[in-house]
Amino acid sequence: MSNHPPKPRLALSVGIIGHRPNRLPENTRADVIAQVKEVLNIVQQSTQEAYKHHSQFFADEAPTLTLLSAVAEGADRIAAISALDKGYALTAVLPFDVKTYQQEFREASSKTEYKRLLEKAERILVLPGTRAQETVAYETAGLTILDNADILLAVWDGEASAGRGGTTDLIERAARDDIPIIHIDAKNQFPPRILWHDLATFPAAGIDLLELPSSSLESTLPNVVEKLLRPPSSKTESNKLLRYLEEPRRSWNGRIEVPLLLALLALRPFRLTDIRPKEPAALATDFQDNANSFAAQQSEHLHASSKFPPTAAFGWADALAVRYAQIFRGAYISNFVCAAFAVLAGATSLVGTQLLAWPSWPLALVETGFVIFIFGNTFVGTRRDWHTRWRESREVAERLRATNPLWLVARSLGSPRGGEPTWPAWYSRAHLRAAGLVAGAIDVERREEILRSLAAIVDSQSAYHKHVAELMHGVERRVNRIGQGLFALTFLFGAVNLATALGAYHLPFHWSFVLTGLAASLPALGAATFGIRLIGDFEGVAKRSERTCAGLAGIGDALRQDSSSLAVLRSRARAIADAMLGDMQHWRMTTETRKLIAPA
Repeated sequence: MSNHPPKPRLALSVGIIGHRPNRLPENTRADVIAQVKEVLNIVQQSTQEAYKHHSQFFADEAPTLTLLSAVAEGADRIAAISALDKGYALTAVLPFDVKTYQQEFREASSKTEYKRLLEKAERILVLPGTRAQETVAYETAGLTILDNADILLAVWDGEASAGRGGTTDLIERAARDDIPIIHIDAKNQFPPRILWHDLATFPAAGIDLLELPSSSLESTLPNVVEKLLRPPSSKTESNKLLRYLEEPRRSWNGRIEVPLLLALLALRPFRLTDIRPKEPAALATDFQDNANSFAAQQSEHLHASSKFPPTAAFGWADALAVRYAQIFRGAYISNFVCAAFAVLAGATSLVGTQLLAWPSWPLALVETGFVIFIFGNTFVGTRRDWHTRWRESREVAERLRATNPLWLVARSLGSPRGGEPTWPAWYSRAHLRAAGLVAGAIDVERREEILRSLAAIVDSQSAYHKHVAELMHGVERRVNRIGQGLFALTFLFGAVNLATALGAYHLPFHWSFVLTGLAASLPALGAATFGIRLIGDFEGVAKRSERTCAGLAGIGDALRQDSSSLAVLRSRARAIADAMLGDMQHWRMTTETRKLIAPA
């Protein structure tokens, strides 16, 4: 087991979209082949350079370059053959099953080439297209390539599309999706160029193909690759990433304030895992078991796993999030409780010295000790950045968790291409790049299994959010009642003191001092309950989980009525991911300002 969070392996995927031989003139074919090889060579060299510049952020493994291709005749195969020659891995995305697709190619030499490419492919994804709807099948294959490519290599003659899912349609879609496009002119009338919104000084995302800024290949492609792969350019973000990668594995957690509070409120018993939480490897296994309920289909042609690859990264992020959440929450609970007890010690010292002739220094020492603890706890927590570490590790875990439904149906998270501004987004995306495209035949049986897996993910997340909502409502109600009770007692003692002062009621002198001490200390304890509720935001957490649970429940109901068509599965997977990511993003915004403080 690793003693630190895993670094991602540097990976980059190039998708190929282009014309069949009927729109790829024979007299330009040699030039197109040479230009494709030049592009792949520059991408390869640029990737190696990026790895050298940023090796401290990546695993100590050679970078992985993958070409995504439908291996059709023409541009697809030109790129596939060239990529294999240069050491790229090949992922074949087939619109039909292997044998049906083979019938597309009439010449014996073409069929032989097709089989050879599949034999050399590292992964094969077989989409459930049919001849009855072949244009939809071709479009689905093309969109799958676009969705999972970091860069699109397009061999295009600049003319209109021959039909739905044709080269022009897919390139226009890539432009709107902000994918860097390397355009090789099928007519060889001008040299290769790069089209990408991010080439502009002030990029405008989602614009049409004709409005994209363009640049020459040699001067720009290395910078494009660098921008795609590099960690966040902000020094603060890159330092946080390095700090995360150096986080040690710890078997114990001594901050027990949160589980102790839950036990005292009779909401949950104290558990051994509260002081000895699960290891990252165990959390990764739990995630894998819950997220993937089916085994991969395997055959001589389909040789890949359907298990979500970045589980180790998830396990570490989840373990660190649990650890720092317990530390941070325990720290602010301790601060408010100790502040209240400091006031109580001061009031007790006053009463004790007046009534019982106690020496003042012991309780003054206790009061000073509480104050020193508060400032020390706050200083250490701020210095070690418990709050940020909790929030960022949780974001990594939730980004990876939300991606799993999409990965099952060969979709990506859909984050914008280009440099990521924050390290959790970059780190998650880097692991997803290294995971690559899911493989296997998405046939009827597989789609039924995916449908059940999506339903299991929804049920698991719904149950989690339901439990969180119930628990947080319970904490909010009981802590609030304790605070109200303390203020009610304060009012009672104050009323008795007032009645005594007005002569309506007579109390012995010593009892008057006791009541005064209690009236001074109980509000501090009540204020501590308010501070805990304010920073903990228990009611807000409960309501957010209720909304997320309701949204997921609706998706779950739909899944139980759905057909297992790939289009429906992809739509549901996107809805699940959006619900989970939406919850995470709202949580990040609401917790951003709730930092560890020393109560005034």
